[in-house]
Amino acid sequence: MKELGKEIKFFSGKLQRLIYLRKETQVLKLIESAIQFDGGLFVDDEAFNETRRLAWLLRINILQKWERFSEALAWTCLECELNPDNVAAIALKEQLKKHLNLNKKQKNNLKAPSHSNLTWEGVAGMYELKAIFERDIILPLYEPEIYKRYKVPLPNGVLLYGPPGCGKTFIARKLAARLEYSFYEVKPSDIASIYIHGTQEKIKEVFSKAAETAPSLIFFDEIEALVPNRNEGNLNHSYSSEVNEFLVQLNDCAQRKILVVAATNLPEKIDPAILRPGRIDKKILVASPDLEARAEAFKLYLKERPVDDIDFTLLAEESENRTYADIEFIVNEAARSALHQKVNISTGTLYKAITEFLISKDQMNLSVES
Repeated sequence: MKELGKEIKFFSGKLQRLIYLRKETQVLKLIESAIQFDGGLFVDDEAFNETRRLAWLLRINILQKWERFSEALAWTCLECELNPDNVAAIALKEQLKKHLNLNKKQKNNLKAPSHSNLTWEGVAGMYELKAIFERDIILPLYEPEIYKRYKVPLPNGVLLYGPPGCGKTFIARKLAARLEYSFYEVKPSDIASIYIHGTQEKIKEVFSKAAETAPSLIFFDEIEALVPNRNEGNLNHSYSSEVNEFLVQLNDCAQRKILVVAATNLPEKIDPAILRPGRIDKKILVASPDLEARAEAFKLYLKERPVDDIDFTLLAEESENRTYADIEFIVNEAARSALHQKVNISTGTLYKAITEFLISKDQMNLSVES
């Protein structure tokens, strides 16, 4: 616990590995020690308290992943008793009770959440990211009456930011599937127009279609290209009009049952008015995939290729801080090498490709710095 306490890091590499190998007892003990840790010098640090809150939710999510729903409910009920103001715990308790058919007040026409609606089907690892989505986006939309009672506003818009190749589009699609929302994906080129006010009309059309099929999720990729900062002196009048139209459509999306999710690699380039409270005010970092996600990425990109027995755990550990795009490139390079040698792709081939990739990255960084 000393290491976790010093670094304020509950989603460590050690924990990721234990979860991936499904060492259930060790996982739960490590999470419990993180939750119970008193913080020492960090006790008043908001970042420390935030990671403790996420550690609690991680335990519930892991138990659900392992289909230990009754145990998840027991821990959630305990949290509600100890911290009666924890709105996320109250909402999660209702979800679990519905899933286990324990909610006597549940109306006959309300379907209990399925297993797939309590877990992230097809999204390996990334537990910290999923915990944030669970608490700040999914639970408020699943249990809106509870949040209204506590006067906690429903999410209106979410900004996913981080380096390219880390799966922001994939996460948005999976979020829509998890919520069972209609999904609209919009790129700047989709609504660009050569006509005056043409782009404004297309922005309006997107929101109108989403309202017709609500509840809906609209995903705007490369949002900085659509709504650039109007304070920059090199923007023409049409851009300002388009930003204004987007702001008009963005207002009160939650009341129209529309969730706006935007993605960017350059959050500083977005017009500040877009990111004000009540608009796209929730910002979530989508960082490089964790160990389990990297292992699953290798499996995905190696699918239907000639392979020998592969040590996916080793590959995942050796590719730390690599993006999905990096892993795809590594697999392609290993496949190309195996093709030249007329052999199957092996752990050794992939390990060599990882090493060569890291060397080329270092050389590129040195070149840029010089």
